[in-house]
Amino acid sequence: MLYDSTKVLLSGILRSLESAGKIGWEDQLELAGECSYEVHQMARLLYKGYRTDSVNKAAMLVPVAERAARAVPHVKSLVRAIRRKDQVAAVESGKAALAEM
Repeated sequence: MLYDSTKVLLSGILRSLESAGKIGWEDQLELAGECSYEVHQMARLLYKGYRTDSVNKAAMLVPVAERAARAVPHVKSLVRAIRRKDQVAAVESGKAALAEM
């Protein structure tokens, strides 16, 4: 599922940023870009060209889209912080994004 893999990707970025070793900023920027793309994909509204009855609605889709939409600003600030090579801001944004997911 896209949600689970995105959450794993985001937590991997966060772990790497929190590590005491040397940070590969270019690699982190690429991963954060992928994460941003996936979060935006989940956050967009799901259009259905047909009517659905209230009994058969997929209850999981709406909360995932809402959680992803709340995480979008944090993921954007994560990408900006990585571009600036600001480790502290990147970690804070990553934690906030992960909390929203």
